Amino acid sequence: MKLITIISLLLMFLFPIESTFGQNVPKFWIRNLEGKRFDSKKVKSAYVVSFFFVHCPPCIKEIPLLHKFMSTNYPNVPLLFIDPIKEDSKKDIEKFSEKLNVPLSYFYKDSFGSISKKFFKGKFSFPTIVGIKRNEYLFRFNGIDETILDEIKLLL
Repeated sequence: MKLITIISLLLMFLFPIESTFGQNVPKFWIRNLEGKRFDSKKVKSAYVVSFFFVHCPPCIKEIPLLHKFMSTNYPNVPLLFIDPIKEDSKKDIEKFSEKLNVPLSYFYKDSFGSISKKFFKGKFSFPTIVGIKRNEYLFRFNGIDETILDEIKLLL
């Protein structure tokens, strides 16, 4: 038993497990597809960021659900759907927005992935929904369902 404990501790120190979620809340600015600028430094309230790409089946389910939930329960909380995939063009995102019946003003193109890289270490996971208020993470979820929406209600 002692040997297992020692080996486990040794492995933890030699090969630490790092979260794919950045530790510090990054500051960033980005323009939506309509040209309106969002600057995280100037936002005093909470805001929600959802990372997606246009050919992501779970994102297709998540985006309309999250948009409806936020519009109904938190209409004054900024919601940003950010696409960090280089291959997704602005035109692709416009068609995606139309297909999902979610206003284009909620969609942002992270053309070089510079914002997304601030939020993740290593690989991305889609969709990822992040809630932030000032310099604090409120939540982080991969995917969404009614249970997660209930949790978001408690955290926002």
